[in-house]
Amino acid sequence: MSIKNWTRTIFKFNDLVEVSLYRSSRTRLQVAVGNVPGPMVKGVISFVTEADNNDGLPHTLEHLVFMGSKKYPYKGVLDIIANRCLASGTNAWTDQDHTAYTLSTVGSEGFFKVLPIYLNHLLDPSLTNEQFLTEVHHINGQGEDGGVVYSEMQDHESEMETIVHVKAQRLLYPENNPYGVNTGGELKYLRETCSIDKCRDYHKKFYHLQNMLVSVAGTFEHERLLEIMSQIEESYLEKIPSAFAQPFSFTLPPIAQNQEVYIPCPADDPTRGIVEIHWFGPNSDEHEVVTALHILFDYMENTAVSPLQKDFVLISDPFASNATFSVNEQKSCVITLSFQNVPSNKIREVAKKFFDKTYNDHLVDDAFDLPRMNDIIEQHILSTLAKAENKPHDAIFGHLIGHQLYGENRDDLLLKRLDEIATLRRLKKEDASFWVNLWKKHLSQPYVLVGGLPDEKLVDEIADKETQRIDEQKKKLGSDGLKQKEKDLNDATKKNTESKPPQVLLDELIVQQLEKFARFKIDSLEVSKETQKGDLEKFPLATMLHLTESKFFQMYLLLDTLKLSDEQKKWLMLFTELMFDSPAYVDGQLWSAEDVAKMFTKDLVDSARFSNLAKWGEIFTKGIHYDAKRIKMIAQRLASLARESKRDGVEVASSLIASLCYEKGSTTSLYDTIVLEKFHERVVELCDSNPDLVASKLSELRSVLLDGGVNIHLVGDTSTLKTPNLPIWESFKKDNASFFKVPMGESVICGKQPEERNVVIGVGGSESSFIYQTAVTGVDWLSPELVPIMLLTQYLSQTEGPLWRAVRGDGLAYGANIYTKPDRKTVTLSLYRCADPVKAYERTKEVVEGAIAAGKLDKNEFEAAKRSLIFELIQKEDGISNSARERILGQFRGTGDAKFINDLCAKIWDASVKDVLDIGGPIISKLFKDYSRAVTIHPSKVKNIRKHFGNIVERPISSLSVKPDF
Repeated sequence: MSIKNWTRTIFKFNDLVEVSLYRSSRTRLQVAVGNVPGPMVKGVISFVTEADNNDGLPHTLEHLVFMGSKKYPYKGVLDIIANRCLASGTNAWTDQDHTAYTLSTVGSEGFFKVLPIYLNHLLDPSLTNEQFLTEVHHINGQGEDGGVVYSEMQDHESEMETIVHVKAQRLLYPENNPYGVNTGGELKYLRETCSIDKCRDYHKKFYHLQNMLVSVAGTFEHERLLEIMSQIEESYLEKIPSAFAQPFSFTLPPIAQNQEVYIPCPADDPTRGIVEIHWFGPNSDEHEVVTALHILFDYMENTAVSPLQKDFVLISDPFASNATFSVNEQKSCVITLSFQNVPSNKIREVAKKFFDKTYNDHLVDDAFDLPRMNDIIEQHILSTLAKAENKPHDAIFGHLIGHQLYGENRDDLLLKRLDEIATLRRLKKEDASFWVNLWKKHLSQPYVLVGGLPDEKLVDEIADKETQRIDEQKKKLGSDGLKQKEKDLNDATKKNTESKPPQVLLDELIVQQLEKFARFKIDSLEVSKETQKGDLEKFPLATMLHLTESKFFQMYLLLDTLKLSDEQKKWLMLFTELMFDSPAYVDGQLWSAEDVAKMFTKDLVDSARFSNLAKWGEIFTKGIHYDAKRIKMIAQRLASLARESKRDGVEVASSLIASLCYEKGSTTSLYDTIVLEKFHERVVELCDSNPDLVASKLSELRSVLLDGGVNIHLVGDTSTLKTPNLPIWESFKKDNASFFKVPMGESVICGKQPEERNVVIGVGGSESSFIYQTAVTGVDWLSPELVPIMLLTQYLSQTEGPLWRAVRGDGLAYGANIYTKPDRKTVTLSLYRCADPVKAYERTKEVVEGAIAAGKLDKNEFEAAKRSLIFELIQKEDGISNSARERILGQFRGTGDAKFINDLCAKIWDASVKDVLDIGGPIISKLFKDYSRAVTIHPSKVKNIRKHFGNIVERPISSLSVKPDF
């Protein structure tokens, strides 16, 4: 197949990575290629998608294309093949203006095997009635609504953040405008108007070659990719619509006048709400203005010295736990100012304070601290370089999709996107009047404000309305109708799953050999007197070097918490938060928190200045001054964050399972905002009544931590260190310069009585349900049982594996996974966003126990599990920074250097079904015999959970918070 119909334009991504854009002369199809080192090859296939109603068609279609194609009419075959080709399934996301599909593999061989199958699914999916019924929406035999998409959106619809955002969309845009609709789908419309016919029409309109961009980053053969794309282009030319109007070609009307709307939202906690203010900003092609706004807003919100922190957060009577700006790129970009955890009595005061104080204060040149602004720009330059080194795939994809959406095929606009650093350097030359004018121009425009008012009564009212709706639905359907719905669902499930991919296809689409992947080279060595040279000779601390070819230095300071008392562990979260947000002694002089923030912003922007890393490491650990006023502000913020987390069912479930699994006084159970809510509230009181006590508690904690020793892990290219006799770490004792070992998993217990570790909590802010169930395995990274249990859990949980088919495939929950944590020596079942938690749980139990009892596993799925597990292990090292982090963790795990992962992958590759079942089966069986279980669900459904799980205990959210012991 000839590939000469492609024209190529070469760009540089921040002068570091070459990006090639290939355009077809026959269609508008574009293929972008980024030459990125490392073991991973990643691709994104994106379509520009408009929606004109709340049916959720973009999101619905995202799910349906994975159900099979006309050429490959087998449910989930795409993910089955991906798993066999050293991937872990496939994925996708739907945004307001596009839908994107992702594929990541270890090495390129598997990527090239999967890509043609993937493109076939996207361009020619089967889109059957039966697929819609199970994947999107159905009514079961009990008259209840379900479906994968329905379950996902059910969790969002009653969240305060969603309610406020949806209302803002309605006010910002005309009716049925693509930016104003809910692309995920509102439950009412998913039930009543969304249909397979609409999905088919939507697919024809947007899923074709003229509206598609294929972006691939990694190390691979470009010609091979273009050959595949040429074949795809040849196959689907006839599917291009005769007339295709470019999406988002309309002009948006401006906001006519200021609008302020306050809406009640269901909430368990009536004391906190949120406020969002929205403005229309620059057009999407004004790239330099958009970049400047990002810098301006970082200046306004980041660190203790920023105006938003000083005006709203770090004050004695806070208006919010956090205040942040964002710029959402659209035809006309949207600027959003969000205030989180606003006290109820201040929700209607936030806007006035912002405009009267923060906005007005910055209408004059003198208000802007240009040296600080330039330091922030330098930080952004370094951050951009770090992304190019550590996350180049994602950074490139973001720019390319933005160009696909709003670049109008102009290479000059793409060049600006890819060369962010040039834009940032130009911004350093701007004077204060530039920033004043930018601030004034965009925030003096008319705005839309939406405030979320917490309303406890709505929790029950919404639940009652839903119960009434389902009762009416049952009554309308009647006995015969319900039986028909059950039959329709069963028939659809059967139809979706009865066709299996032929063995000859599976045999062809598999990676046969374990490749030698191009992993990042990191050499770890312990600093000793023999190895200390130059800058390193002054280290009195236990230090490990991780040598790699990086443009940056990273320094990890590890403090051992093993000797802390239970009370001291409660102070640990506050201690760590204060570390970067407090007054401190610098060069013997006490500086304010604001001055310290300016200083470390300036000193740490140049990561090649190793001496500054050491200097600030010592300041943060030993030089912090505990000021009662600052402590009170941070404690207030942490308490507010807990109230925000309590609105999220999965956050509460996570806190609950930790409280059930780990020792009461363990760091693992206590380092949690929800658990420490009452403690932080008490600290706030003590800051007024007994400030010396608070300061002394934190000082005692610091002393115990430092007496236990400090370990340093330094990542970078130390050959660049040239300055000898650097005066660093001089205040640290040399007698504790040894490496400490942390006993991983020692805090896990299972000795409580069953009724003490089997708990359900009602969460009024979440419509969905979540279940965590954990058992102790005793298996760590060095245990011989590790591979069998990792492989068995991977086999059960892999995309399109047994649990996927049985639970997600029947629309019982959005996610069903079992995973082992060798660091904790546990295995956990996670049921995420359950539409029917009881059925989801029982189906999971049936699948797991049935597989173990049968004594056999499907050969094809077993081989897929091996390869997807290897992918997930290697994926953790997809950048230099992540690779270094894994190496540091290896020092505690006892897994040593890179050879351990190589050997582990080899053991996985060679593992047998017999060993996995004989060794792993009995251990995984503990999950349903001796376990801790946490369930979070809407309060109206707690009764059903208690009825089914007879020994489960209901507890209020407040029970999670520990009582202060002072």
